[in-house]
Amino acid sequence: MMNRTSNRSSRKINTSLRGILCLLALFSVALSACTGAGPNQKIQLTMWYWNRSIDDSLIQQVGRVFPNIDLHAEKITDYDSKVRTSMAGHHGVPDILGINSNIATYFPDEDQFVDLRTLGADSIKSQYLDWKWNLGVAPGGRLIALPMDTGPTALFYRADLFAKAGLPTDPQAVTNQLKTWDDYIQAGLKLKQATNGKVFMFDNINNVFSQSVGQHALQYFDRSDHYIGTQDIVKQAWTLANQVKQDGISANIANWTTEWNAGVSNGTIASFVGAVWMKQILQDAAPNTKGQWRIARNPGGDGNSGGSFLAVTKASAHPQEAFEVVKWLENPTNQLTAYKSLQLFPSTLSTFDQPGMNSNEDFYGGQDTNQVFSVAAKDIPRFYFNAYSDIVAGAYSDQLSLIALQNKSPDQAWNDAQTEIQRQLLR
Repeated sequence: MMNRTSNRSSRKINTSLRGILCLLALFSVALSACTGAGPNQKIQLTMWYWNRSIDDSLIQQVGRVFPNIDLHAEKITDYDSKVRTSMAGHHGVPDILGINSNIATYFPDEDQFVDLRTLGADSIKSQYLDWKWNLGVAPGGRLIALPMDTGPTALFYRADLFAKAGLPTDPQAVTNQLKTWDDYIQAGLKLKQATNGKVFMFDNINNVFSQSVGQHALQYFDRSDHYIGTQDIVKQAWTLANQVKQDGISANIANWTTEWNAGVSNGTIASFVGAVWMKQILQDAAPNTKGQWRIARNPGGDGNSGGSFLAVTKASAHPQEAFEVVKWLENPTNQLTAYKSLQLFPSTLSTFDQPGMNSNEDFYGGQDTNQVFSVAAKDIPRFYFNAYSDIVAGAYSDQLSLIALQNKSPDQAWNDAQTEIQRQLLR
C-alpha cells in the first residue's frame, strides 16, 4: 500500500510539474511575442523617410552597427499626407519617423512622440547647433526629434553682372558693402541703371519678405504663441518687399519655375538670398553660368530655410534601441557622409571643421562657399516657430504675389492678409 500510494503521489507531482513547465513555456512564448524579440531573435524596427532625406548607404549599415536590430526603412511618397493619416488613426505608425522643416505642425501631437531626453539625448546636445536643437522642442517641453540637416542662407550673386554695375565682386567685399537690406536695394538701383533695366537684382519680392522675416528670433508669434505679425519685424519686411517692387528691381519670377531657371541662366536675375541647398538647384538650372556665381553673407543678418529631423514615436515597442539608431544616423561622422552624398548641410558643429566639408567649387569661381555657410549656420538666432507659422507665412506670400503680378495695392493686400490670418487662427 505504501508503495502504491507513493507512486500515485509521485505521478501527481510529476503531472503538476509538467503543467507548470508548460505554463512557463507558454508565458515565455507570449512574452517574446509581446517584446518582438526572443533570446535568438533580432529587434524589429521600422522607419519612414522621403527621397534624399537620409543617405541610403547609412541605412544599409544599421544592421552591421547594431547586430541585434533589423531595420525596415521605407521611402514614402506624399510623405506628410501618409504620416498624418497614420498618426490620426494611431495605426501603422513606424518606430522612427523623419520630419521635415515643418516640425512645428506636429507639435499639437507631441504626445505621440517619445521625449528623447528620457532616452539620454541631453548627453549629445552639445554636439548640435543650439538653434536647430531647440526647433525640436515642443511647447510642452518634450524633445520630439533629433536634428538632421540645416538650411543656412546666404547671398548668391553673379560676379560678372556686379562688375558691370561697378559693384564689388569679391565675396568678402560684397559682404562688407551690402550689410543691410537698404544697402542691397541701393545696389539694385545701381545695377538697374547700369544695365538699362534689363537685369534685376532680386528674383521676387516674396523671397525678400520671407528672408527678411527669417533673420529674426521672433517672427510671427512670440514664445507664448501670441500673434505678433503686425509688429515691427513683419512690417519692415513688408515695406522692404514693396520698395523692391516699386523701384522696379525685382524680376517678379517665382521660385521653382522654368522662368526662374531661365532668369538665372540668361542673366535676367543677378542675385538672390537662398539656402545652402540652392547651390545644387542653381547649378542644375544654369550650367552655362559656371564660374560666374559667388556667395556672400546675407544683407541684414543670417537666417535658415529648411532642414529635417528624426523622431521616435510612442508606437515603438523599443524606443531606446530606436533612439540609438537615430543617434548613430545623425552623429557628426555620418552627417559628413550625408553632406558628401546628398549635400545635406550638417547640424553637428564638429562636422563643419572636417576636411570633407571644404573644397574649391568650380561653379562658384573656385570659391569654398561652405566657409560662408558654416559661419552663417553658427550665427543664426534661436528663432521660434509654432503650428500656425507656415499658415501665416502663406497668407503674406499670397498677397505679395498679387502685388507683384496684379499690382494690387500694398495697403489693401496687407489688410487682406490680416483678415485671412485671423480667420485661420480662429478656426
